[in-house]
Amino acid sequence: MSLGRALSKLGFTSRSQARPLIESGRVSVNGRSIRNPEVRVDPDREVIRVDGQIIRSAAPVYLMMHKPKGVVTTRSDERERKTVYDLLGKDEQWLFPVGRLDKETSGLLLLTNDTQWGNRITAPESKVSKIYHVKLNRTMTENDLERLRLGVVLEEGQTAPAEATRLRQAEGKEWISLALREGRNRQVRRMCEALGYRVEELTRIRIGDLALGDLPAGGHRPLTPSEVRRLAAPPNKSL
Repeated sequence: MSLGRALSKLGFTSRSQARPLIESGRVSVNGRSIRNPEVRVDPDREVIRVDGQIIRSAAPVYLMMHKPKGVVTTRSDERERKTVYDLLGKDEQWLFPVGRLDKETSGLLLLTNDTQWGNRITAPESKVSKIYHVKLNRTMTENDLERLRLGVVLEEGQTAPAEATRLRQAEGKEWISLALREGRNRQVRRMCEALGYRVEELTRIRIGDLALGDLPAGGHRPLTPSEVRRLAAPPNKSL
């Protein structure tokens, strides 16, 4: 595999962050400085160092977080907004988000250093459902609710069918539940906007059978071994 991918697989950093690290001459393989991120290496047989320190495979970490509204899902932000990594405190270990939530969306976010596990969850063929609670600026018609269930045409094509149900109504507004099995950029907001509705609040409450539950906003906890296995299990496989 490429040196950049090897640093990611070892849980040291992301592939995009590995590139400038390598190009700056801070990485060596078997004592030889390497500046090309595409150089092929075998991390199981060769000694990879960053700034002279041997990089070994990190113990896998699996976390769930309740991302608050107003926090961005990036390692650093050029506009100095608060990030999910600020919420992790002093944990210096490299973790990446399994899928993202935009700044104005709150709720369940997974973070890990296990790239294969994360990729299995986000892969389209895994069909892991994500359930959102959506507050709309007005009551949705029955016809539009059915259009969500059949799939909505967006700029890049029609979405897969979604599970859409009503939750509650108050003062001309409505909360609906929307379950998706794909992960397009800002998909929930764009689906509702395509039907003429404005999303006023959006919270992801579940991924697969893992629920946000009573985890407080800004809080995080490790997943249990059972939760880790179930999230990455093949569709319809029971554990």
